[in-house]
Amino acid sequence: MEPIQAPSIPEAIVQRIIHMIGDGTWKAGDRLPPQRQLSQELGVSMSSLREALQTLQGMGVIELRHGEGTFVCHNPSQIVERCLNLALVLDRDKMEDFLDARRAVEGGLAYLAAKRATDEQIAQLVELVEGMKIAVEAGDDPRFESLDVTFHRLIAEMSHSEILQYLGSIVFDTLLEEFIGLVPHTPKGWQRHAEVCAAIQARDPERSEKAMHDLVDATAAYIQFVKANASD
Repeated sequence: MEPIQAPSIPEAIVQRIIHMIGDGTWKAGDRLPPQRQLSQELGVSMSSLREALQTLQGMGVIELRHGEGTFVCHNPSQIVERCLNLALVLDRDKMEDFLDARRAVEGGLAYLAAKRATDEQIAQLVELVEGMKIAVEAGDDPRFESLDVTFHRLIAEMSHSEILQYLGSIVFDTLLEEFIGLVPHTPKGWQRHAEVCAAIQARDPERSEKAMHDLVDATAAYIQFVKANASD
């Protein structure tokens, strides 16, 4: 382990520890070395290390257990999602950036899904879309919302791209928490989902990407409309 070069500050320690968790040096549930040993290995003072560890605990990356030591939380990757959620809450003007990110990522996921999905996954997607149609016709919003979330997450899995799946889950879940009950569920909305499914089923990457863009754009337009009217 390379020591942190001067100036040694708590922020640098935080970044180093997050990086080491990210590269697999420490995994979820692992116990970090004792604080004195860790401070020596990083070449920092005990006071700076303690401040950094308190920060990491507040971020949900580690857990300080009295008498037991310092442990990596089971879901340290949630730090990114928490930070994005906080940014959206504190600055609603960033919402457009989130919607743009969703368009880019989910369009790419649909493109890859058309190329890489298994026949079994496509069959699951078709079944989901059929269930969404039944739900929208019955006016069952909770059922539609549940199937809608599963629809997008299944397409992410169908891409067989771990990095895009991760990015998609962060952006989608952040917006989901804010807007899941905001957008009305209509036959036209279901049709847009069906068009994405049909394009993927046809193994047409470009058509799949465009259909997903159309779906995301329609959702973004409605959210922007609601936001504009709420501010009047």
